[in-house]
Amino acid sequence: MKKCTLHGHAHLFSYQSLQLMELLRRHDPPSFHHSVQSTSYYIDFCLHYNLHSLLKPIILQSVLLHDIGMLLVSKEILQQNGPLTLSEKSELEQHPELGIEILSDYPEIDFEPSLILHHHENSDGTGYPDHMLKEQLPFAVNLLRVIDSYSAMTMDRPYRPKRSDQAAIYELKKDRNLYDARCTFLFVAYMEKRLKGKKILLHYFDYVPHQK
Repeated sequence: MKKCTLHGHAHLFSYQSLQLMELLRRHDPPSFHHSVQSTSYYIDFCLHYNLHSLLKPIILQSVLLHDIGMLLVSKEILQQNGPLTLSEKSELEQHPELGIEILSDYPEIDFEPSLILHHHENSDGTGYPDHMLKEQLPFAVNLLRVIDSYSAMTMDRPYRPKRSDQAAIYELKKDRNLYDARCTFLFVAYMEKRLKGKKILLHYFDYVPHQK
């Protein structure tokens, strides 16, 4: 079996979490790459703003595994070219809870449940699964909500082409009801500097499969 490593940084994650990420890569490559890219942005952002308290291994591992519930969502839904039906959308939106279910079978994996369960909660309480407000969530969860959306918008999906970086930034600014204002402001400022070629770290991770 090939082992999923994140080049140069595999030491940040448990072997079991890397195994799960390899399963996700085989099940749905876009979800895998999105998870890796989101983790890259998250680390880069926190280093840029010296938010070292948000770089604890348990937090980083949770960010990497935030979409691991996609393993239990059918490939037909994940790879569908057209709009989802209501029942298909409902199944897709179960992935945070499915992620908790998967990780409950791996007691050796340390993770923060809120980063898995609540990364699709909206600032105004209209998100899922628990309709929580931004004030009820830790900063790291609100930050991941912004990063997760930006990464998803700027990657190709079977049902839509990717948005440009500037278009994704515009969407983050426009949808104020979805995102924590402070997280959005800081992330947009970070991305605009990065896009202008300022000296900010590039993507932190590369995927390198190899034989164990």
